[in-house]
Amino acid sequence: MTRKKNLLRVNQFTVSDELFTKGYALGQGPCNCTAWCCEGGVYIDLKERDRILEHREMIKKYMDESQSRDHREWFEQEEREDEDFPSGRCQGTEEINKKCAFLDKNGHCSIQLAATEEGMGRWALKPLYCILFPIEVSDHVIAFDEMLQDDQACCTIQEDFDVPLFRACREELTHLLGEDGYRLMEEHYTRLQQRPAGQSKR
Repeated sequence: MTRKKNLLRVNQFTVSDELFTKGYALGQGPCNCTAWCCEGGVYIDLKERDRILEHREMIKKYMDESQSRDHREWFEQEEREDEDFPSGRCQGTEEINKKCAFLDKNGHCSIQLAATEEGMGRWALKPLYCILFPIEVSDHVIAFDEMLQDDQACCTIQEDFDVPLFRACREELTHLLGEDGYRLMEEHYTRLQQRPAGQSKR
C-alpha cells in the first residue's frame, strides 16, 4: 500500500497513485470513447448549468429528433450540495429516451458539438466532470472512476500497461490543473520510475 506521504499534491488536490501505476495498452484508452458514461446523465455545477442555458438556442441547433429542444426538460428539479463542485451545489441532467438530454442518437454531446461548430472550443461549455471521465474528483482527491471498469475498454485500466493513466488523460488533467500542474505529475512519475526495484510497479 502506498503511504499517504508519497502521494502527489497539486494545488488543492491529492492525486491517487493509480494514475501512475495503472494504465492502458498502446492504442487503447479514453480516446476510443463509447459514450456509455454519458447515458445516465451527469451532475454539473450550477454555474455550468447557467452557462449552458445562456447558450440554449445555439445548442438546440445541434440536437436531433431523439432529444428534447425544450430546455425546461434538460435538468432535474432537485439541486444538491457537494463540495467537489466550485459553487458547492450541483444539479443532474435529465435522461431523455434512456440517455442524457444532451447525448444525440450517434453518441455525440450536443454541448461539445455546438461549441466546436460555433468556434468556441470543444470544452467551452462542457461540464468539468464530463470532460474528466474516467478521472473523478471526490473529496479533493483526483482518482479513477471504476464505474465502467471491465465493462468498457475505454474506461478499463490495467496494472500491465504501456501508457499510464495520467498520460492517457493528459488533455483532461491539464484542463483541470493547468500546464504547471500537469508538469508536476510528469515529474512525480519520473521519481516513481527511479525508485529501487520492488518499490514501484512501473
